[in-house]
Amino acid sequence: MAKASLGVAAEAEGVADAIRTLGRVDKELKKDLVKSMKKAADPLVNEARSLVPTAKPLTNWYGWKGGYTPAKVKRGISVSQRNTAQRTRSGQQQETIKLLALKQTNAAGAIYDIAGRANGAGRNSEGAPRGRAMIEKLNEQGTASRTLWPAAEKRLGEVQDAVKDAIKDMENYIEKGLG
Repeated sequence: MAKASLGVAAEAEGVADAIRTLGRVDKELKKDLVKSMKKAADPLVNEARSLVPTAKPLTNWYGWKGGYTPAKVKRGISVSQRNTAQRTRSGQQQETIKLLALKQTNAAGAIYDIAGRANGAGRNSEGAPRGRAMIEKLNEQGTASRTLWPAAEKRLGEVQDAVKDAIKDMENYIEKGLG
């Protein structure tokens, strides 16, 4: 079974080529940079995890495979790094890459976070009364995006500064090695 994934991403220009080149020159150095960037995103992950309710948001949310377990929902929130440029709809490679992405890989966590975003017009949505009731109940705790986006809005600037610092530290390390 494929994992559900939901994410919030920040894009950075000009870093893609540097990371690719670093990977060709020294794979361990690239790993260290990626590790530093992910570490810089810890405040964002912690903020999103703090927004996960400790009680089940729906009283009947149990018994199905992957039911709502707060600890598992919190573990499903993480940061990933992909150093590949995405393609536009016309097939052209974009100049920017999604440097880091905050994502939710737990199915129940993704449902909790985003249910109701399409306002009853989502894919395969039939506007069933049970679905509307579920969304109304979840909306008592905030409208869709309940964890990832609010965390990103609150901590993104701090994380971007820390990622810039990690990249600058790596640049200084390389310059020192070359000099």
